[in-house]
Amino acid sequence: MANPGRPVPPYANISHSILHNPTFIQHNHNIDQRLYIRSGERPGYARLLENVATAALHDSVHVLDPPKCHPNTRVAIIQEIRDWTLGIDDKLRGMPIFWLKGGAGAGKSAIARSVAERCSEEGLLLGAFFFGTADPTRNHVEKLVATLSYQISIILPEFRDTVATFIEDDPLIFGRSIRTQFSTLVVRPLSVVLANRPEASTATPRLIIIDGLDECRSIDSQRDLVFTLQQVTSTTANILFLVCSRPESHINNTFSLSDMAPIIYKIFLDNDYAASQDIRVYLQDKFNKIKEGHVFRHMLPDPWPTPGMVYDLVDKSSGQFIYAATVVRYIDSPRHRPDQRLNAIFNLRPPFKDLPFTELDSLYQFIISKAEDLQTVLDILAFPALYEDFTVRDIEAILDLEQGSVEVLLLDLHSIITFPPWKDVRFLHKSLADFLSEPQRAGDLYQDLSRKRLSHVSDQKHWVQAHHCQLMDHFSKSWSIIFGLGQILSDAREPNNIKADYISSDILQATQQLPMFEFLRPLLSHSQANRWQWQISDLAFTSSYFYYLYYMKDACVSTRLVYWEQMRRYCECVLAVLDNDLAGNWNANFTFAYCHLLQDPHCCVPRNLSCVHLKSDLKGMNVGDFGDTILSAIGPFERDGPYPFSDDIAKICHDLIGGVKKEAIFAMSASFCLAFLCDEWRAGQDAGHIYILARRDRRKKREHPWHWRQTVPRPPSLGNRLVLISLRDHGRMNSDAVRLTRIHKVLRMLSSIHYRYGSIVIIPMQEYLKVKSEPVQKWWHTGPMQHERPQQWPLFIFLLDLLPYILPLAGRYEPLVDMCRKRCFSSLSQVWPKKSRRARQAITSYLRRVDGQEGGE
Repeated sequence: MANPGRPVPPYANISHSILHNPTFIQHNHNIDQRLYIRSGERPGYARLLENVATAALHDSVHVLDPPKCHPNTRVAIIQEIRDWTLGIDDKLRGMPIFWLKGGAGAGKSAIARSVAERCSEEGLLLGAFFFGTADPTRNHVEKLVATLSYQISIILPEFRDTVATFIEDDPLIFGRSIRTQFSTLVVRPLSVVLANRPEASTATPRLIIIDGLDECRSIDSQRDLVFTLQQVTSTTANILFLVCSRPESHINNTFSLSDMAPIIYKIFLDNDYAASQDIRVYLQDKFNKIKEGHVFRHMLPDPWPTPGMVYDLVDKSSGQFIYAATVVRYIDSPRHRPDQRLNAIFNLRPPFKDLPFTELDSLYQFIISKAEDLQTVLDILAFPALYEDFTVRDIEAILDLEQGSVEVLLLDLHSIITFPPWKDVRFLHKSLADFLSEPQRAGDLYQDLSRKRLSHVSDQKHWVQAHHCQLMDHFSKSWSIIFGLGQILSDAREPNNIKADYISSDILQATQQLPMFEFLRPLLSHSQANRWQWQISDLAFTSSYFYYLYYMKDACVSTRLVYWEQMRRYCECVLAVLDNDLAGNWNANFTFAYCHLLQDPHCCVPRNLSCVHLKSDLKGMNVGDFGDTILSAIGPFERDGPYPFSDDIAKICHDLIGGVKKEAIFAMSASFCLAFLCDEWRAGQDAGHIYILARRDRRKKREHPWHWRQTVPRPPSLGNRLVLISLRDHGRMNSDAVRLTRIHKVLRMLSSIHYRYGSIVIIPMQEYLKVKSEPVQKWWHTGPMQHERPQQWPLFIFLLDLLPYILPLAGRYEPLVDMCRKRCFSSLSQVWPKKSRRARQAITSYLRRVDGQEGGE
């Protein structure tokens, strides 16, 4: 209606009027336009209404099924935004712009709408604008300010006449810059209204929400809008801006400018607010509603869905609500059974005609297709789709790209991937890998990941072949390629012709040409402490390389020949280094014998002795440079058991070594064992703080080296002494298993095949109380019960157990014969009388054998 007291204008002279797109345009300049009233409104306000994008309102009827937060989800982030709006959060005070960023589908728009609804009900909302890429009325900034001004006029009635006057003073305001529009249509009229308000009036709403900034079609407009928000907040304290967008690079760079940083509070939705629990709540509520109200609810199995299915859906969501929402919409189809639709999502049955992830796939298609040099981008995306540990630099090296190329090429994909500087390239959505690997979903973006993996393996092998003496540290992750393929082959339970799909002629050629001897020789000659980064990466490469060879060997005759040829080259290289560079080195010969000779089943070494990692299981064991390389590259033991190729290497080594040479290796290995077992200081340096043994008559001990136990009885209380015991779980302390027990129980546990050497940690009460009372606790961060000094005594037990299996294979070796005749075990051996007795019997048999051979000669 017309405002009272305003004169009604005379009838318009339409002689100079035209109709243009049903808008009536008057060219009679004799009429006072400021007094002209159209449909009961002032002309300025009518012009404002013409430039409002109604679909951009948070409660617009034009947006079907607008995203909103599910009840009891996103509670923390919504509350933080509300506290910032009210100014009750001290850390956010003085920051008028709140940037909520997150990956595609993270739920930013749902949070923005939920905040808009809640703040509108509480009288805190000035206005909101929701950009939309596909909507031509709200994918640009032309109608942004007018839409916000209209909402302010609804909330503050006195704002209407004021803004109408400004528009009537400047009828072309809607064609001016976004900064001028904000000043004319928002800041200035709002200041006038607030200046005329009585001080006792209620608090004025201050929040303006701008959602989907990245969906504005012009990048220049996005930047200009951000700078405009900065200018607005610098001229008035009456407005706060909540901006929601994807972390596009240009937006991130703009918000990160030095002038912007002090006034902006940023939250990355994926990191700061984990959504997994909220997604679980959402899925469980939606599934309950389906079970209660779906037309086919009586056909659902019990239980449905299983807990494992819900867990997998939450995991696949990767904190992105769009995945969970897409799944629910697909399952809730009234024309299908929900359980069958869910099975289709898990590929437990053929898919229906309507694919489950059409909306999500369209999002991926849109984002990826924007990238320049699309084929190279798809080559890059194959790495996070296949592997977990590839950095930007690794990918650039393998694809032969210039440094910095990956960052440039992935510039438009920040909403679905992340790659902090020098960190791994990762998908924000786990479902993206599924999308790329399914041709029906990806279309032109489909990637044959199996073929990609083969290409990576082939390229890496050719590169190693050409640069085996100049490997660089940017190939430190190259082993992941081959190890990953080895894992695929090892897990496959298919016939060999299926495994052949993972092997190409190019890979076989590269494998045959790999200079194994030249590649391994420098690794066997350098210490771990002095190795270059590229040499450490080579050790990892070698282990995975042999793993891969083992699992591809049965694919065909050619692969079997390649496998045995490469294994033989490895053994020849190790033996050459052992003969030429380490002749007479007891440590190296012991490590070689244990890793590559005693693994032969004919040696009959028990499992609890043959499955020991000399470096990680036996703290204090010095395997030397040579042994460290063997254990790192192709040791006899991995986390879950022996390496599958250990037996094959043992067979080849036995074939390559003659009988005399083999006896010499075992003799030096036995010498290594006895040197430790008979060294009182080495065996007792850490055992002394565990056991306080009775005084011994050392004169009688020297006179009767093999009968000392009869002259010096064991302290009777030793077996009942209280200790704290804990079991290591793959090198880490299991604090929950720490318990107080008696030492004799621990000794029985060490004899069991169920426990590996080094997996049991014992701390006597005396030592525990001593360390506990010190001002600074000396405990490793991996567990509260692990002392800073490693327990040496399990090594003593290990060597004591192993010696009877080595001595029967050893030939005559004078240093070994001298130790057997002149020296005795350290006093620590009295704790294990049965083990010591077996070792003494083996020594006696050895002396009898070698003396008999000498006499026979």
